[in-house]
Amino acid sequence: MGRQEARSRYFQEIARVFFGLRGAPFVLSSRDQVMIAAWEKDRVPLAAVLEGITRAVESYRKRNPGRKMPSLSLCHREVMKAFQDHRERKVGRTGRVVSRDEKRKRARAAVERFRRCLPPEWRSLKPVVDQALQLLSRKAAAEEDLESLEEKLDEILLRVAPENERAEAKRRVLAGFAGLAKPELERLCAIWLVKALRQKLKIPHFPLYYY
Repeated sequence: MGRQEARSRYFQEIARVFFGLRGAPFVLSSRDQVMIAAWEKDRVPLAAVLEGITRAVESYRKRNPGRKMPSLSLCHREVMKAFQDHRERKVGRTGRVVSRDEKRKRARAAVERFRRCLPPEWRSLKPVVDQALQLLSRKAAAEEDLESLEEKLDEILLRVAPENERAEAKRRVLAGFAGLAKPELERLCAIWLVKALRQKLKIPHFPLYYY
């Protein structure tokens, strides 16, 4: 199977399964397409993506009876957890599985390194980073609390991002997704902006399933 054919199958299969679980005709938004492209870029296996989507949709139904999940982006956390499970199963067949406590220590070390190198102009991130370190110092650190802090950090990035970074994110989105409605454009720009800033500043993730 060629590269383009494999890529097309990846997108089509994810869309097919999501539409089937959602239970109604649906068109992938630009935001959802970017989400799938990010999973593909991170080399998340199709099986892990589909497993994560299934978990996410089932969980959403339990929390929101009678409502349909509006976006694939709401599946991201479960997809990343399924990806971690996939890696652990793979390692388990060939070597040592990483324990939760070891993941916590790895995460704490990564966050500590980032804190030491935090640029002065980004000091507004420090309170959230300090909270994450406090949580990661506890053996019983709750995944939900770490996820909440991750969301809070992303919100701060969006609020204090320099204008040149905002302009670059908008330029890139417009170059790849022309004709977007304003709400969709703003959502997609926010995704690009946070992703770019995280990469530029080398901000580590807080949830343990990234480790």
